[in-house]
Amino acid sequence: MRRLAPCAAPLVLAVLMGTGCAVSRAPAPGGADPGAAPAPQSAPAAGPDAPAEDQIARAVFDRVNAERVERGLAEVSWNEGLATLARDWSEQMAGSGEFVHQDLRPVLQGDRLPGLVALGENIFTSSGPVPAGTVHVEWMRSDEHRANLLDPGWDRLGIGVVCAADGSVWATQEFGRTAGSDRPAVARTTPPAEPLVAAGQDGPSC
Repeated sequence: MRRLAPCAAPLVLAVLMGTGCAVSRAPAPGGADPGAAPAPQSAPAAGPDAPAEDQIARAVFDRVNAERVERGLAEVSWNEGLATLARDWSEQMAGSGEFVHQDLRPVLQGDRLPGLVALGENIFTSSGPVPAGTVHVEWMRSDEHRANLLDPGWDRLGIGVVCAADGSVWATQEFGRTAGSDRPAVARTTPPAEPLVAAGQDGPSC
């Protein structure tokens, strides 16, 4: 059983579920200065001794940037604050069994992510282990996910993956835009579907 769902009514197709189209934009609390943009950080290690969740997150991160570069877009930099937000949400979904977006507005208006002025989220789940390439390709083949993956306005990204005890996989991508970014405004366009690079459904798995 594979399921892909946009934000509206779910569409049942044939072991995977995915949804996108949650983009939040809100001012800093009270209109205050959101603070300096966070510096780019290193993505998690991808070596064979790293936890499976970190290997998957890194593989998906690299595929996102490879796809952006192939389409003439600037890469996104890793942000650990966004990755922590993503991991926490994947853990929340895995624990509750509910496949749903979180409300990003209070997150953005709070003090958890200083220096970020806009957020976007993609989520994914599978009832059984799947490689990183499947997560990436499923997101790429969904219009709402792809709009986030290839939005020229994002400049930061964090990914959190949970391999649950029952074999299910839960993944969240959190995209961010930093204060003072010189990139184009965050848009809601729909780029062409198929990945131009890293189109194989392979890579590390739970």
